[in-house]
Amino acid sequence: MLGSENLQALETAEKKAALRKELRAKRRALSPEEVAKASEAVAEKVIMLPEFSSAELILSYMPAKNELDVALINRAARAAGKKLAFPLCIENGGLRLLVPEDEAAFTVGSYGIMEPDPDRSEEVTAEMLELMIVPAVAFTHSLRRLGQGGGYYDRLLEKTHAVTVGVGYDFQLLDELPLEPHDRSLDIAVTPSELIRAADNNE
Repeated sequence: MLGSENLQALETAEKKAALRKELRAKRRALSPEEVAKASEAVAEKVIMLPEFSSAELILSYMPAKNELDVALINRAARAAGKKLAFPLCIENGGLRLLVPEDEAAFTVGSYGIMEPDPDRSEEVTAEMLELMIVPAVAFTHSLRRLGQGGGYYDRLLEKTHAVTVGVGYDFQLLDELPLEPHDRSLDIAVTPSELIRAADNNE
């Protein structure tokens, strides 16, 4: 028989899986116009953050399956002369962090996501990052995050002192989430309608 802790962990995992399925379906149902409008609204907020202005090395991402498009954020970072790194998934649930030499230095990765070409990129470490733009399936107002389930970002967040900015659609911001001890919190969350800071939750 399962112990109470194992049973609770199983129930949490099942709740996470159901929530991921529900929110991914909502995301896939968005029209291109809805994605573009939400992405522009979030980009405007992120670009105005003082943490974005001061950061010289930023980790961003390439959207997949109707995730919020951060192309405008990436463009603004490049225009300001910042270094822009992207994650490359590797074995054992790890990530390499690569700064492509240009916007063409990407290839289609194993998950169908555009990833930086290691042969045309500069590798950086988690400790070097100053700001991270983080996607998720869902966030809470207390800045907890539900990821895709692979744990890639949770492990990365343990290694970095970068300011973490979660971005997503309004429907991805929830009051609570089924979470486990390894699920990491964020510093800032941005949706088209809201901008939440960790400091705001400590007042």
